Amino acid sequence: MSDALRDQLLKAGLADEKTVKKVDREARKGRNRRKKGDRTEVETQTAAARAEAEASRQARKERDRQLNQERQAQQTAKATRAQVDDLLKQHALSMRDGDRAYNFTEDNKVKRVQVTREQQMGLSAGRLGIVRHRDRYHLLPIGAAEMVRQRAPEMFIYVPEATASEADDAFYADFPIPDDLDW
Repeated sequence: MSDALRDQLLKAGLADEKTVKKVDREARKGRNRRKKGDRTEVETQTAAARAEAEASRQARKERDRQLNQERQAQQTAKATRAQVDDLLKQHALSMRDGDRAYNFTEDNKVKRVQVTREQQMGLSAGRLGIVRHRDRYHLLPIGAAEMVRQRAPEMFIYVPEATASEADDAFYADFPIPDDLDW
């Protein structure tokens, strides 16, 4: 309470010294509470609103981060599909002129493709591989087939294993077959 108002109330007899001191003490306590960090009800409500706004902002930030990761994953998958398509366009060998059947297994089922004699020899020697893309089979050189396997392992890729006869041929090359061998 201001000094002028206090003096007027005392002169008019509306307040006594005891009441004036009590009002001054309460006003001083209120000022000290605000200085020490005690909050009034309004300040508490604004702090709760701030905390709620911060939680909302954090939730929005997390949602945006997840959406961004999904978009990046989609872009990466799209780029990978494009790379596989390019590899197939550049390296796939034509199987239209195939006159020989080549059998291989896919998911424990025997599949057959028509290949030429050179392609059959390449498959048998392990220089060619078979890739299934969009329900069609493609012949690729082994290097390109490995690149497809790295980029899209979910695609079926058949790469024949090197046969043991090649290793055996190298081992037995030092032992000539006798001329007088009769069967």
